[in-house]
Amino acid sequence: MSKTCCQIFHSSIFKKTIVALTGLIMIGFVFVHMLGNLQIFAGAGPSVDSTKINAYAALLKSQPLILWGSRLFLLLTVATHVLMTISLTQANRESRPQPYQMRKTYASAASRMMIFGGLTLLFYIVYHILHFTTGSVHSDLFSRHDVYSNVVLSFQNPVIVLVYVVAQIALFGHLYHGTVSVFQTLGFYRPSHIALIKAAGITLALVICAGFISIPVSVYFGLVS
Repeated sequence: MSKTCCQIFHSSIFKKTIVALTGLIMIGFVFVHMLGNLQIFAGAGPSVDSTKINAYAALLKSQPLILWGSRLFLLLTVATHVLMTISLTQANRESRPQPYQMRKTYASAASRMMIFGGLTLLFYIVYHILHFTTGSVHSDLFSRHDVYSNVVLSFQNPVIVLVYVVAQIALFGHLYHGTVSVFQTLGFYRPSHIALIKAAGITLALVICAGFISIPVSVYFGLVS
């Protein structure tokens, strides 16, 4: 029994399933996170506490058990996703020690894009946490109880805006390819469904990334102040 379980855990099918499931969790998170961030467009209230996005942040902080439980679960999800992806990449390379004669295929290009996009997002996530969660970077623009002010002051800086926009471009490719891969891995990828699945992947990626990009761009051009 233990040998069978060990074989299952080390199989590519199991690893691909874990990558797909953790990918779904992360897609759900970024969508909900995007919706929460869009409250910046409600503008500043009469006071710091009455500003909608600040009230939303205060509500989250008022439930530390749920907040930190969610953060730890998400961190574990991201770590598992990365480790399983690395393991699959290494296994694919070991099974094909000789490089393909035709390397410029869609599959290899998409795979390389996912790796570089994933690394870009990993660095961005660390930067984003240090920026808006802990205030360790851009500390002169950080107020622990005024998220609205943090966002408005930060995105008046073109360099910070550029970092966030580039990150969303990387996220777009990751979301699109990841969504299609999830359906394929979980067995929903049928010839008759290919066009629909790809359209759904592009739509989802566009909605999420456009939502995120709209915030720094709107602040920078004075639409939110």
